[in-house]
Amino acid sequence: MSLPDATSPDATSPDATSPGVAVSTVPTLPDAAPALIVPVPLSADELAAYHDLQHGAVWCASPDVWSTFRGPKAAEALNGLVTNDVTVLEPGHGQQAAALTPKGKVLCDMLILRTDAESFLLAMRPACATVWLATAKKYVNPRLAKVADEGTAWTTWLLYGPRTAAVLASLGAGACDAWVPWQHGHCRIGAAEAHVISAPLVGVLPGGVPGAIIVADAAAREAVEAALVSSEARAASAAVWDVARVESGRPIWGVDMDDNTIPQEANLDTTGAISFTKGCYTGQETVARLHFRGHVNRRLRGLRGASALPMHAEVVDAGGKSVGTVRSSVLSPRAGPVALAMLRREVVAGDTVRVLGVDGDAISADVVELPFPA
Repeated sequence: MSLPDATSPDATSPDATSPGVAVSTVPTLPDAAPALIVPVPLSADELAAYHDLQHGAVWCASPDVWSTFRGPKAAEALNGLVTNDVTVLEPGHGQQAAALTPKGKVLCDMLILRTDAESFLLAMRPACATVWLATAKKYVNPRLAKVADEGTAWTTWLLYGPRTAAVLASLGAGACDAWVPWQHGHCRIGAAEAHVISAPLVGVLPGGVPGAIIVADAAAREAVEAALVSSEARAASAAVWDVARVESGRPIWGVDMDDNTIPQEANLDTTGAISFTKGCYTGQETVARLHFRGHVNRRLRGLRGASALPMHAEVVDAGGKSVGTVRSSVLSPRAGPVALAMLRREVVAGDTVRVLGVDGDAISADVVELPFPA
């Protein structure tokens, strides 16, 4: 969704673009106001999976797509395009990062994994993958690094819950169960070879939920999925994952942030996705200035509603002034009607706001810091 820019002048004033990067490479999202979407409760099967996410283990397919970045200067080339410092990564480790427009808006957020001295794997949402690939291919000298789209070559699953390590061990990937966050490598999953990543993506339990991302060649999809089906982990729908994601305060591109969002507005500065000590990269001037000398005028926060909070709804304060919009919204079995909302900075945790629902109904909601408390 394309949203009005509510950032401070300091956040948007630079007009100069980074060398070799054109503004025309950013994605274009619809300008029309999207329809309100009221979240629905989880089904009985989904409620059972939600319970297992907190007490056992669940798995589900992931929509993320992958690309590779390889070459003798791959680290240096990639480092000039993303917010984190990939040059410090050792093979077998990874990090979160984002690619930005020249004015510091989020072009695409991603997971970056280093596999060897000259190779990286990158995962991202399909909504922003195309523009990332186009940007990287256009502005990276192929003699330094080559970018390849692996979107149809690999299949990805998420495995989460306190019993994740036990499930991995039962599938033959026991060596992967003690890895530190974002550590990764090849492991057996049943009869297939796969790439397993230790990925702390959700936190519905105090201290977070153990979890892993499993990636396999498309030819091994049936073998990996058969192994997951036969394991003690329960299959979960995307709706279950979305509840856990919102509870954890984790934004996704195209829903909670887009090409009008500065990284700090989406809390990417609190998730380890930004290095404030690395060298120059596209969009750095805006991000660094806000970190060291300024602030954003809006930020992603949590809302806990008296009833279901429609996605895309306007949020107003006690005086009726518009202060933001609802982005993701779910009905959590644990926390009730909750949502992620982009709110003006003067709206703080503890405030009560109103969400303008269907037919203009005003729904009372409390503002909370993210993640939602257990």
